[in-house]
Amino acid sequence: MNDELLALVHLQETDQNILRLREAIAALPKQLAAHEEKLVKQKAAVEQGDKAIKEEEAKRRRFESDLKDQQQKIVKFRDQSSSVKTNEQYHALQHEIGFAEAEIRKIEDRELESMERSEQLEAQRRAAREELADNTKLVEREKESSRFTSAEQQKQLEALTVERTKLRTGIDEKILANYDRIAGSRGTGLARVEGQRCLACQMHLRPQMWNQVRNGDLLPCESCGRLLYYDPGLEPIPEPPPPPLPGESSRRKKKVTEEITDEPRPGT
Repeated sequence: MNDELLALVHLQETDQNILRLREAIAALPKQLAAHEEKLVKQKAAVEQGDKAIKEEEAKRRRFESDLKDQQQKIVKFRDQSSSVKTNEQYHALQHEIGFAEAEIRKIEDRELESMERSEQLEAQRRAAREELADNTKLVEREKESSRFTSAEQQKQLEALTVERTKLRTGIDEKILANYDRIAGSRGTGLARVEGQRCLACQMHLRPQMWNQVRNGDLLPCESCGRLLYYDPGLEPIPEPPPPPLPGESSRRKKKVTEEITDEPRPGT
């Protein structure tokens, strides 16, 4: 390849590296934002756990109050039963005592269920707090790493931008304008050819174009429009022919000898 074509190839490599760097630099804030969003959700989960545990504690306080009310009713009804004068009144008070005792059992069951829920909620809150603490540390490390990575990427981008400017000064303006136009629509302006085909779109080249490109002409691909170039240094080495099978070499020699013997001699 001549110097101008070599500079153009290097320019495309530089442009691709610049594009990848810019994408990586732009992706860093998005990655950090995703981590921050996860932290917000985890904090909300911890707060929700705190709220749920407080609600269960409030329920148990109400249960305790209801339990005391029923116990006081039983004491009251038993006091009254000692002073009643008829069986009817006595049975009525016993019925009220039985009802209050049944309510106490229900309240105690609900209280037990609430305590079990609180234990589960406490375990979930503890796990959520541990996860939140771990991810908070992770995000802080990610922020520090991102600041370092971003600074390094900015340095690389500046160096590549300088190199790009130098490369463009060694290329003909018309070729450069054509390259910029194609790269703007296709993503890349150049495509290497190999085996009589364009490696960008995999379309085969006509024999005449194939020969022209191999001779150094910068021609557009008839399929994708990219400027085609040939690099002999990247051409794959042809595979050697397979070795002859046993006995095949002697048969070939015999065949050649027979052909020579069978040829008509001069004057015959």
